[in-house]
Amino acid sequence: MNHDIAQRLADAQQKFTAGQYDDAATLLHGILSIDPDHNEALEALGYVAAKQGDYARAADYALRAAQPAATNPQQLHFAAHICQLAARHADAVALFERVLTVYPDHAESLHGAAMSLVQTGEHERALRHLARLTQRYPQSAEAHYNRGNLLGQMERYDEELAAYRQAIALKPNFVRAYVNLGVALRDLHRFDEALQQFKKALSIDANDAGARTNRAQTNLLLGEFEHGWREYEWRWLDGTMSHGLPDAKLWTGNQSLAHKTVLVHCEQGFGDTLQFIRFVDRLSVMGARVVVRVQEALLPLLHGYPGAEQVIGETAPLPAFDYHIPMLSLAFALKIREPGFVADSPYVHADQPLIDQWDDLFAQGDERLRVGIVWSGSRTHLNDRNRSIPLAQLMPLFDVNAQFVSLVKDVREDDRALLDELSQRGALRDVSGRLASFAETAALITQLDVVICVDTAVAHLAGALGKPVWLALPFTPDWRWQLGRDDSPWYPQMRLFRQTKRNDWSDAVRELQTALAKRA
Repeated sequence: MNHDIAQRLADAQQKFTAGQYDDAATLLHGILSIDPDHNEALEALGYVAAKQGDYARAADYALRAAQPAATNPQQLHFAAHICQLAARHADAVALFERVLTVYPDHAESLHGAAMSLVQTGEHERALRHLARLTQRYPQSAEAHYNRGNLLGQMERYDEELAAYRQAIALKPNFVRAYVNLGVALRDLHRFDEALQQFKKALSIDANDAGARTNRAQTNLLLGEFEHGWREYEWRWLDGTMSHGLPDAKLWTGNQSLAHKTVLVHCEQGFGDTLQFIRFVDRLSVMGARVVVRVQEALLPLLHGYPGAEQVIGETAPLPAFDYHIPMLSLAFALKIREPGFVADSPYVHADQPLIDQWDDLFAQGDERLRVGIVWSGSRTHLNDRNRSIPLAQLMPLFDVNAQFVSLVKDVREDDRALLDELSQRGALRDVSGRLASFAETAALITQLDVVICVDTAVAHLAGALGKPVWLALPFTPDWRWQLGRDDSPWYPQMRLFRQTKRNDWSDAVRELQTALAKRA
């Protein structure tokens, strides 16, 4: 090695060790100006960029360093790990599998390749890696646990349960395995067993937020609201959410609100805000000056909301406040049970000028039923599979003699051709180009007779507007829709149509068609 390059490498190592990352990078770039493909300098720049949190740049350097066929397995594994951090999972898989050609049973590479294959949707390949991992390392509780996670995603539920139980047998204090086993049992409607697993997890770690939150959601699903609301407050401790406001100013329902300013702030999705904003007027009745912070997309719809002195968006500066409370904590702090869910209907209103803009949509004299349809929600939602129905599966609805309007703003590629065909035939109007905001959607809904919807924000919007809304629900719905009922305490005008078999919408669609034909 060139003496000058060797000295620069040594100096860069010293700078790196001292935390002087920019200086280290300068020295390493000096080496690349002499030798653009210098393997050690490229790898070192990958370490520097990773330390600085720039994983995209780190992955570029690590991949360049790993190009030579003779790259050692340790370097390949580092490059693969960096690619995972940069969400370049296809590159990560290729690198892990290069390690596996040399060391077929390398545990970290088997696991790493499997996790990246899950991200790329190649579940069968991922399962083969995890199967090899559990075969070669049968005492690894973590390997069985990860295999259970994947089997659940692949809807192989009996094997999923067995994998979690094997993980627990190997590691009896494996809290996450108890929690996942409980969730899997809940999704199979084995509720008593699910609650037992959460109880076991909490007997090991009473402060495990995942166990607390999932037990809360299970109790809420079963209608056990007192227990459910209390433990649902643990959602702020499970690492998935943060409101960024001081806990010392959190209103818990115990402090007097007379002459106090209370900030009620949105959390989670648009539907959650539309559902729980109904409770803010109770704070003003208690003597509070109420400021409500909502998502920007909801601001044009909710401005001037009754009971709130001010409604602001998430990007607006926060006014001074005495207390704050997250939107979904209102039910806990106010000690609300099912009889208190119902709000005056409607409790959200569309602006008349926006309503008038939709007068051109329906032909004068056409007295047929006006039906809004929502078959899919946000594709980035974690539970998208249970919140979306392929448009093709709703075709029986369009046999009913009614006027159908799509309320889907973001139409998916898989549905686009069929929607265009239905639109050309006049069977389903596509107005996605005019749905610029929730305010426009609300205005259109006021012109309709009924909204047929999957579990998305539009269901809450239609319910808040007091419109009849028919909601198609998966076998195990979100907790707010409970079980075994075709009505909802949240929205008097709502009817629930449930899957009778997991991942099978046929019965729900058939019932929707029958109900729609009667209504039409």
